Amino acid sequence: MHIDEEELNKALDKPADYGPDLDLSSYLIEPEEAARLDESILKRAYDVGIDLSRKDSAGNFLQVDHSVMVKAIQKRFENDVEVMTIDEAMGKYDWVKGLMWNLISPYKDKYTAFVAKNRRGGYFIRVLEGRRVYIPVQACLLLYSPHIMQALHNLIIAEDGTEAHIITGCTHHTKSVKGLHLGMTEIYVKRNAKLSFTMVHKWGPGMDVRPRTGILVEEGGTMFYNYVLLGEVGSIQTYPAVTLLGDNSRISMNNVVYLSGSSNADLGGGVAIKGSGSRAELLTNSVVTDRAKLVSRGSIVSEAPGTKGHISCKGLMLSDSAEISAVPLLTSKNADSELTHEAAIGKIAEEQLFYLRSRGFRLDEAESLLVRGFLDISSMKLPKHVERSINTIIEQTMKGF
Repeated sequence: MHIDEEELNKALDKPADYGPDLDLSSYLIEPEEAARLDESILKRAYDVGIDLSRKDSAGNFLQVDHSVMVKAIQKRFENDVEVMTIDEAMGKYDWVKGLMWNLISPYKDKYTAFVAKNRRGGYFIRVLEGRRVYIPVQACLLLYSPHIMQALHNLIIAEDGTEAHIITGCTHHTKSVKGLHLGMTEIYVKRNAKLSFTMVHKWGPGMDVRPRTGILVEEGGTMFYNYVLLGEVGSIQTYPAVTLLGDNSRISMNNVVYLSGSSNADLGGGVAIKGSGSRAELLTNSVVTDRAKLVSRGSIVSEAPGTKGHISCKGLMLSDSAEISAVPLLTSKNADSELTHEAAIGKIAEEQLFYLRSRGFRLDEAESLLVRGFLDISSMKLPKHVERSINTIIEQTMKGF
């Protein structure tokens, strides 16, 4: 995509449609000191489900601030998957640059414009045509330096007839108490490909996060997009935009959120159904406690016949000082489409507490058990060891509830 520098400069002053506006000048573009790969960084990656010591991952990628510290592919998968930096991919393939900024507009807001002008790294993951990789590719993006701004552009391509799992974890080092993560991610799911993409976010009260994601699914393609947000975050605003371009394509977007502290989160996703016989589901289960505020958005627009779409927004409030808003939106532009939504916000049901108490559970045990059930991730269809890892993270995050 050709980028108009004049329009890009104008967009640097354009706030996002949702979420609090941020002053980009309050963050550092360059780190004050370079990070070194050590146990503390590996531990933070592990805390968001990325175990870089695992033998059962097809490939690994770790970027700390602007430095890529791990980039590897298992030898037996070298003909199946490519893992490299986005700069290496642009140097190797002429066509890569043509795929960038097609699914996300660089003029969308100040965050996209800033990355378009000041990108510092990002990953490129490509699953080669016809390959099926049943163990995941892992990628971790970590903020290390105080007040750093991480500006990335990632590109994922699942070529025709492929099947793969990708798990990404985004977090910060304990050394960094304030920072900004800007992650642009464009995902192409080609004909009859099946891609499972799981993102785990675990931040802190001084962290601001502005991911921007675009997804294109071609004929017969299937995309499972799983997002897990746990704990406290200063502010986060994200709204992945999905286009089901091909006939009989599918997107299943599953969000699991546990927000605490004074978090300010505006999350959701939008799907445009353009291919006949296609399916979309947007599912969000959220638990909000303390003084956290969450806006959960979902939108499906159907333009093709024989399509189905469903939005589910369910929120559980554990504090009178917390706040949840659910904003589902359905638009049909074809009479032969079936779109539905459900939204529910409430507290832990007294009858469920009573039942568990009558079975010998203490009140805190009963409440914890019900909340944990609300954050169930079994519907994400993850590899078992990935599911176990995320469940462990959820359990650790909920300690003290």
